[in-house]
Amino acid sequence: MRILLTGAAGFLGSHLAERLLREGHEVLGVDNLSTGQSRNLERLLAYPGFTFLRADASKPLRVEGPLDWVMHFASPASPPRYLRLPLETLLVNAEGTRHLLDLAREKGAAFFLASTSEVYGDPLVHPQPETYWGNVNPIGPRSIYDEGKRYAEALTVAYHRVYGLSTRIVRIFNSVLADEYLFFFNDGEAHLETAQAYAERLGLAPGVPREVLVPAFDPNTLRVELKRATYFIGHPVQREAYEVRLRYGRTVKVTGDHSLFVRGPDGRPVAKPVRELKPGDYVAVPARLPVLERDLEVLDLAQIFASLDGSPQWLWRWAVRHPSFSHRIEAERERIHEIALSQGRFRGANARNSAVCATKRWMRQGLVPLAVLQALGWEIPDGAEFGLYGDSHLWLPNRVRVTDDLLWLFGLYLAEGGAYGDKRRYFITFSSDDAFIRRAKGILEAHFKVRVRYVPPAPNRAPGIYVHSKALYILFARALGLRKRIPPWVFQLPLSRLKHFLEGYRCGDGTHSGKKLGNELVFDTASEEIAYGLVYLLLRFGIVASVGRYETWVGKKLTATKRYPFYRVTVCALDNFDLLSWDQGVRQKLNARREGDIVWSQVKEVRPCLITATVYDFSVPGAENFVAGNGVFCHNTYGPFMDPEDGRVVSSFIVQALKGEPLTVYGDGSQTRSFCYVDDLIEGVRRLMEVDYPYPVNLGNPEEYTVLELARLVKEITHSPSEIVFKPLPQDDPKQRRPDISLARRLLGWEPRVPVRQGLERTVAHFASLVKR
Repeated sequence: MRILLTGAAGFLGSHLAERLLREGHEVLGVDNLSTGQSRNLERLLAYPGFTFLRADASKPLRVEGPLDWVMHFASPASPPRYLRLPLETLLVNAEGTRHLLDLAREKGAAFFLASTSEVYGDPLVHPQPETYWGNVNPIGPRSIYDEGKRYAEALTVAYHRVYGLSTRIVRIFNSVLADEYLFFFNDGEAHLETAQAYAERLGLAPGVPREVLVPAFDPNTLRVELKRATYFIGHPVQREAYEVRLRYGRTVKVTGDHSLFVRGPDGRPVAKPVRELKPGDYVAVPARLPVLERDLEVLDLAQIFASLDGSPQWLWRWAVRHPSFSHRIEAERERIHEIALSQGRFRGANARNSAVCATKRWMRQGLVPLAVLQALGWEIPDGAEFGLYGDSHLWLPNRVRVTDDLLWLFGLYLAEGGAYGDKRRYFITFSSDDAFIRRAKGILEAHFKVRVRYVPPAPNRAPGIYVHSKALYILFARALGLRKRIPPWVFQLPLSRLKHFLEGYRCGDGTHSGKKLGNELVFDTASEEIAYGLVYLLLRFGIVASVGRYETWVGKKLTATKRYPFYRVTVCALDNFDLLSWDQGVRQKLNARREGDIVWSQVKEVRPCLITATVYDFSVPGAENFVAGNGVFCHNTYGPFMDPEDGRVVSSFIVQALKGEPLTVYGDGSQTRSFCYVDDLIEGVRRLMEVDYPYPVNLGNPEEYTVLELARLVKEITHSPSEIVFKPLPQDDPKQRRPDISLARRLLGWEPRVPVRQGLERTVAHFASLVKR
């Protein structure tokens, strides 16, 4: 998708933009930087899909090309700022919303309005549902913001009703803020993800209530083995952090008071605090990666799709057909009627008649909806077909054998494939050299029995193929996880099978022609996650690769306005560049010392970096090391964009506490607020984009704190000696603010996951790197 996002340099806007960019969408960010921060743009400009337009969102924008979404997140958001910019705040919410709605109409795009809980004013209803109309002073000092958002909502709904414009409105309640990769096995499944993502996804408390194995070197033999981690610990940190850059492009971000392993006088690994590291030191990196092998032999589509979503709404979208089902349906039709009625598939006065008619149709077709199959517990016979319920044309074999050819196809797809879907059509595509495209076409036809369309090459376009199928779209992009990252199941393939996947990727984005062929292998990707994944995959074969970040551009280098970053993974000094023979053994002559499974990589640079709000640590008894970053052994703990001076209560308290200044509480501090961690909020926004619902939806944390409680919590987290002082309550300051998120739970399946304390700890650690004491 191509998305215009106003307020892209702001706190929420920058987080949303980064989420969309990581999903592969194009984002045109608009901001006049009156309250947005240029440092937020720096991390966005690293993405090839991001372009920035410095402009005032309250005025008409001229935008070339198509747009899928117009998302309006521009406005001063904190009282100190909108009180300082009263007319600008009103105009960007009133005139800005109107101009952007007109732009969405012109482009045929959907429109998304970021409203806030301020539309409720000083609420008389608690908590506040979307049906509550609010209690707002229309001429008070805060009315410039409150009434601006109320008008923006009214205008958005009016455009929906009058013009049929597709709209979304999110009412945002207060937000607080929060990066290094780990490779590990959790209950037998491989993971390559950031520690923070792992902690958030599993909701870990200090400790590991599951079987976690990490690659670690044995201190005696220096062999890398899988060791059990007994604890996974997360805690806030307020000390400095560093990014360590080594030869072979290895990097890791580590807190200054923790250690990497350097080569000691006797050649053995010695833990050394990162703040003491210097260029020229030699740090341990792995030369081999052990895994828990697990082959993927068969794709059972019914089983796979049922595991994606167990809800009746999802399961009723899919069906399995086989001639033998006709007699089984007839034998159990009464039970099938009960299942269909109990799951609400047929409703109303004639629901049973509808169920009976549907069952007769299923008997004629030998078809059973997936929801019914799950409820009955029937085994699916060989030769059955899987497809969309109600679609009589596109059926796939339910069981597909995962041959070496199919693994090659999956690798090619990750490199040169794409999946596209909307409400009307779904398809997957490949575009590459003609020989590879024709091979891919044959594999798709043989394995999935689909009709594959071939697109011949053109002067400025490579040949391609595409297949229309919603089931294949979901299988490739979602179920198999072949989207901008190497999925976990690939890491666990036996080497004799993994080589075919890697060969497919090489045929797509690797060396397959030119002078480098037979001298080195190069893999290119725009995804950092894929680059890191390739480094770890190559370690499976005992190959140490180099990884680097580069840029390409359109036009002349010196005058190019748009640059495209990409990552290059390079393999050199092999005795054999035939990838398909590597499982029989391959030797690499490195220009580096090696002991056991450790290679000593020279430190090139140690530089300060922004610390993450929480740092994490695997405890590995008997080894006390694990692999992090893009392949570096770490000894212990290692170590995302809220403005410290925006004047909101969270940032104000944290800044005051870090500076040792009094924490200012207005009134007696009994007024309540809710605080929602930013990643939770962005997840809710992203889900709302996928739901056709034009009216306001509350997103926030129903967990409620008084302002005084918040001040005390910030003091505790920061260990600040600051006292708490009280000042008169400002006019129209709301006494209570807490969202009713029943609609978000029902409509989006959303609710916040990060506890307030944990979110505050991350924010404190981030601010500590910015605030001068």
